[in-house]
Order: sequence, then structure tokens, then C-alpha cells
Amino acid sequence: MSSPANLDLHDIPLHKLYEILLPVTSSKAAFANWAKTFVCTPLAIFEPRNEYHCQVILELARREGKVVRVAGVGHSPSDLACTNEFMLRTTYLNRVLMIDKEKRRVLAQGGITLHHLHAALAQHNLAMINLGSISDQTLAGIVTTASHGTGIDYGVMSTQVISMVILLADGSRVYCSRNEQPDLFLATVCGLGSTGLILSIELEVEPSFHLKEVLESRCFKDTLSNLKQLVHSAEHTRMFWFPATDTVCVSMLNRTHETKRPGGSWFYDSFMGFHIVQLLLFLGIYLHIFNTLAVFLASWLVSAGSSRVDDSYRVFNVDCRYLQHTTEWAIPYENTEPCLRELDKYFHEILVDPRERPHFPIEIRFSAPDDIWLSPSHNQQTCWIGIVQYKLALRLQYSLQKLFEGFENILSKFEGRPHWAKAHKVGPEEFRNLYPHFGDFLQVLQTVDPKGLFRNEYMQRHFFGQPVDGRVFKPRK
Repeated sequence: MSSPANLDLHDIPLHKLYEILLPVTSSKAAFANWAKTFVCTPLAIFEPRNEYHCQVILELARREGKVVRVAGVGHSPSDLACTNEFMLRTTYLNRVLMIDKEKRRVLAQGGITLHHLHAALAQHNLAMINLGSISDQTLAGIVTTASHGTGIDYGVMSTQVISMVILLADGSRVYCSRNEQPDLFLATVCGLGSTGLILSIELEVEPSFHLKEVLESRCFKDTLSNLKQLVHSAEHTRMFWFPATDTVCVSMLNRTHETKRPGGSWFYDSFMGFHIVQLLLFLGIYLHIFNTLAVFLASWLVSAGSSRVDDSYRVFNVDCRYLQHTTEWAIPYENTEPCLRELDKYFHEILVDPRERPHFPIEIRFSAPDDIWLSPSHNQQTCWIGIVQYKLALRLQYSLQKLFEGFENILSKFEGRPHWAKAHKVGPEEFRNLYPHFGDFLQVLQTVDPKGLFRNEYMQRHFFGQPVDGRVFKPRK
């Protein structure tokens, strides 16, 4: 249905609003995140096709007194995207609006996935400056959670944002950047979708490039002894630490003019790396030895490759492979070595059962300081440390809570800030200590959304200290 040209939304009867939205109301009764670790049953799930539909959804929510949660593909391994009220999926708000090759800028709707954005940029010989491990997320999703790649001189991906257009809770359409409405910009560019619905994002990009990845296997002690040199040895350095084998696979990525040689093979990457490792993890539920074999095999497969050259996004990205439980925290870069030493001690001296220990490599990455209010890299060079436990191997729930709580306690000790997209227990009082501008952020929320139209259960719990149980959206066992 097209927008009535001269009809104010306030003049449309309530039942007519429902009629307008009927074609964009999903028949799905429930929503689950990618890993199926959190599920919810919204009152309604809307999939708008245009900005007018978005305006109608907000008008309906205002009249009905409902919260609207904007969700993309739901890749966040937490209940960040969940709500039991109204959900707005950005599935069809996924277009590239403009590409300026000369100025190296792209303007796109917030619902576009990074996979589709890569393809559009490649047609103009452009590419994103830095990327995280996956490209399944939406552009708005990675921006509002300050998702990151790696590189001690490269900021989180939110730092690439030039400007945004936002639909506020009152239905007004606002443009913001560092020069226009800078407080709204700095609150939104990592604001978890709480300031409004992001309609479009203008992003800085660069000419397309190949990356050369060189892998180097080192023992844990040697890695820590040479940490500074390794971190600065490439434009983008990341590390995969296998505590069970005392091995760290150092991945060094640099821009190159070399021709592509992707490397890899079906036998090692798919058959051995996916099917055999998964089988061993499953068998490890019952016999410790299989779990140990799975970890050793995964360690060998990651370290076995020597180098490859490919399109930048293909090298930045890695295969998530299995459904998983995960958490990740950011600490000041100068705390990296003592933090890793304490984690190593915890894994070997406290976690006795090998099934309690990390099943797959602990990913260690780095980012540059920035000025974004809620960015975990705000005002500090940052080391990101993340752990993964695969769901298949956790059918019997072998001390998942013990591993994660121990990990988080250690990271907190070293001034850790949790990744916004991942599950954590940090509340508003801790955030006030961790983020100098947390109070400014809440003030912006009060200004642009005084009635809490965009405050879903995650926001109420972590930003406003409301007693919303973190288990409310977890699936039943």
C-alpha cells in the first residue's frame, strides 16, 4: 500500500494502521537468534518494505503502548534482538542507495547484510576497510554493537561511519554526523538500536584489495614473550590460542598486490575440520579422550596452513561452522599479557574435566582507540578475547556456566568491557565506571525516546537496572 500523500498518521484510525501493516506482518510466531540460544515470541513481527511502513509501525506502537525492537538477521549470541512486544525485521530494508567511488563512500540501508554490501562494492572496485570474522550480520547490526575486526591501528567498524539517517520514536526523521547533532551521532553509532531506527548509513570505504595471510604456530610462552612485536608485525594480527595444546596460531594479514591463491581444500576444511571434529566433540560428551582428540585435531588444522592470498573480505572472515555458545570481552591492550597468563592458569589448574575447557581456539584480536561513547575501545588500545563452546558438545551442559563465569571474572579483573552483542551480566552501575560518557548516553535516550519506545528487555536490564531475568528468552532444554 502506498503512502497517503496528504494524510497525517495521527488522523488514521487504529484499525486502518493494522490494515496498512497486514501485508508486511510476518506469519512467523517466534524469533530465534542464529545460534538458537535465545528465542522470543513477539506480539507481532513486521517486515516493512519502505520508510512509510516503518513510520506506521512506530505510530501503531505509540498508540498501543508497545516497545518496538528492531532486528536484522539475529546473529547476536544474546537476547539483544529479543522482545515479547513488537519486532521490526529489516529484511527488506537492504538496498545500496549510493556509491561514490571518487570520495570512497557508500550509502546503504541499515538492513543490508555485509555479504551483499561486499558484492555491491566489488562492482565499483571498492571494499570495507576492516572486517570481523563473519559477514552474515546487517550493516546496522555491526555498527550499533561496535563490532570489530583486528589491527592495532584500525578502529572498530563503527569508526568507518560518516553519517546516519534515523527515525526517532516520535516519527521524526533526523540526519546526524560528527558535525550535525554530534551527541545523537555518538550515542547511535554504538547504541544498540536504542536511539531510533537507523534508516541509512554512510560509510567510508577504500579501493578493493587483496590480503595475504601468513600463519605461524608458536607456543603460548613464546607468544607472550614476543606479544608486542607480533601485534605490530602486520596490519591486521589475530591469534587463535589452543590452551589444551599450549599452541597459539598467529594469523598476520597484510594488503598485497599478489595474485589470488585462496588455499584450503574440501578434505581438510570441510570433512576433517567440520564433520570429524564435530563427531569427536559429540563422542567427547561420553569419553574424555574424544574431546581431547577433537581439540588437538582442530589445533593442527588451523596451524597446518602456511599462507593464502584472496579478496579482503574472504580473508578477514572465518567459518563459524557450528551452533555455539560464546562470549567476548575487551580489555586495555596493556593488560593483555597478565590477563592471558591468568586465563592459562585457570584453564589448567581450576578446570579439571577437559569437557569444561574451551573446545575451540580462543580468538585474540586488537583495535585502536576511538571516541565513540559506548565503544569498548573508547579511549584505549584494546585487546579482544573471545571463547566459544559448541552446542553439540554441550548436550549434557558440562559446566558451561563454570567456564564462562570464570572467564568473565578474570576479564573483569583486568578492566574488561563486554562485547555488546554477546550475553553478559554487567549492569548500569558498572557501565558508569567503564564508560565515561554512559550518563551522556542515557541523557540522549531520555531526550529522543522519553517513553522508552525502543527499550526492549535487554535495554531495561543492562541500561536501566530493571529486574528482567536473563533467562526469559532462553529455549527450554
